[in-house]
Amino acid sequence: MQYPRSMLETTAVFFIVLAAAFLQGMTGFGFGLIAIPLLGFFLSIKTSVPLMSLLAVIISLYLSVRLRKSVQLKCAFTLMAAGMTGIPLGVYALQHAPAQGLSIVVGIITVLFTGHQFLSRPKPRNSGTPLTVLAGFCSGLLGGSLGVGGPPVIIYTALQSWTKEQAKATLASFFALSGLLIISLQAASGMITSEVLHLYALSLPALLAGIFLGAKAYEHLSDRGYRQLTLGLVFLLGCMMLYRNI
Repeated sequence: MQYPRSMLETTAVFFIVLAAAFLQGMTGFGFGLIAIPLLGFFLSIKTSVPLMSLLAVIISLYLSVRLRKSVQLKCAFTLMAAGMTGIPLGVYALQHAPAQGLSIVVGIITVLFTGHQFLSRPKPRNSGTPLTVLAGFCSGLLGGSLGVGGPPVIIYTALQSWTKEQAKATLASFFALSGLLIISLQAASGMITSEVLHLYALSLPALLAGIFLGAKAYEHLSDRGYRQLTLGLVFLLGCMMLYRNI
């Protein structure tokens, strides 16, 4: 049993969780965007990933309940069902293709697509079922292969003619459902260790503070501002994937 070895590490984990919770409290996603790279300086990947999963799903569940009247249920369940079919293929791809090569391809596609959205500024419009299925499937495919299933679903919601409440609520419900599945698999495989639970308990105050502050910041975003912020964060994620793998 090995817990953080110094007050510095404990403090660092606290503030990383605070920042990540603030981002997800404001946008409905993005906890791992901040948490995973920074926690890697202090914790092993086998500890940071299940810790992130436990913390992020709490935020997603809270936002899903708080914004439940705005959730686009049909889209959320379609995305989730399609995502579950993509996960096995993603795992197969990871077993038979270099992870670095997959990350580079995904990073390039993400940067080019979001960059195009910023430059062309297309008008938001609701997509049909085929595109919803495609977004969910791609999310599962990337989640199973690289552990980064968020971008397709985030881009999908950003392109819809929804209010910021509908987009945030639908994202939160999708990540809540997928997060519960991930945690169940992690628990079954023994990844939810006593160290993870210890860090989880220490991080709860930071998590709650981050959610509160993020929710307050969200109130000052317009629908267009929310859409631009989500695309900007996905663009940043694509750049990070390229930087770490090229």
